[in-house]
Amino acid sequence: MESALVENMLYDVERYRQDFPILQREVKGHPLVYLDNAATTQKPQSVIKALTDYYSLYNANIHRGIHSLAEEATAAYEATRDAAKDFLGAASREEIIFTRGTTEGINLVAYTWGMQNLKAGDEVIVSGMEHHSNTVPWQIACEHTGAKLRVIPVTDAGELDMEAFSSLLSEKTKLVSVVHVSNAFGTVNPVEEIIRKAHTVGALVMVDGAQSTVHLTINVQELDCDFFACSSHKVYGPTGVGVLYGKKKLLEAMPVFQGGGEMIKEVCFEKTTYNDLPYKYEAGTPNIADTIAFKAALDYVQTLGRERIRLYEEDLLAYATDTIGSLDGIRILAAKSKTYQRSVVCCRRRTSTGSGHFAR
Repeated sequence: MESALVENMLYDVERYRQDFPILQREVKGHPLVYLDNAATTQKPQSVIKALTDYYSLYNANIHRGIHSLAEEATAAYEATRDAAKDFLGAASREEIIFTRGTTEGINLVAYTWGMQNLKAGDEVIVSGMEHHSNTVPWQIACEHTGAKLRVIPVTDAGELDMEAFSSLLSEKTKLVSVVHVSNAFGTVNPVEEIIRKAHTVGALVMVDGAQSTVHLTINVQELDCDFFACSSHKVYGPTGVGVLYGKKKLLEAMPVFQGGGEMIKEVCFEKTTYNDLPYKYEAGTPNIADTIAFKAALDYVQTLGRERIRLYEEDLLAYATDTIGSLDGIRILAAKSKTYQRSVVCCRRRTSTGSGHFAR
């Protein structure tokens, strides 16, 4: 069954390449070969069309107009929220907050939940393989509240030291924020185990899903994570759009992040009443066009089938591992571990933007 699916995907590769206009160009006299998907993915024609259709056919502000264009734009915008809810397996659309990307989603939680709940003596745990976006916001929150940042070490194989993680957990731990799939190593971290262990000491868990959302089938309810952040541009969608998922009871209890239009119900100089979820965290005119086009990206992935994509990627990974692994100066990280689903081929000299932190 699986081999048949892979063969079918292989057979259709050239057809799928035609969906991406940029793959038809040449660079320095050669057909474009693009391997930088961890930084950003290319966009299929359906996403580009959705973007231009908004500006060409129904450009209008949302949620605040009663004319036809505003109603069309609002419906298309909110359809993306429903699509994101289904894509991530959230319980309700109120748990889907639109952001500018994974970075803003993590910052939102750090500056609202973190500033409200952390205090001196508390601890926040991150890992040694985190992107800056999942380290700096928690450093800032700890500096402001007196909490302490603890770090899960990374083994020489490019995996989290889970024994060390267990020893870090205590009644002082208030939140664990960890990457699902490392952008540097390709390691798929055991987030289910991390979440389960963190919850046993009463800690919340934030998952950085920037790299996992396009590769793995995500169900936030099954994971039981408290927060999950991801970006559109990692899933063949436009830049400048992301999703923060949070459990409804947590989002309702958290303070507001930014002030402005849409995040309010009633404003007077004496007191302002804030809007219900999800609009409580969506101040001002949003990135309407790109958010609408994000749905086209999610639809594209669903049409291809996430399981078929996974099988094809595993086929490519096996080929790369067998071929590159035989070269001198190369070692394979997380290749033999039963805990992890994906390995990555890394040179011994790794590229770094700082001490232990890597570019997303």
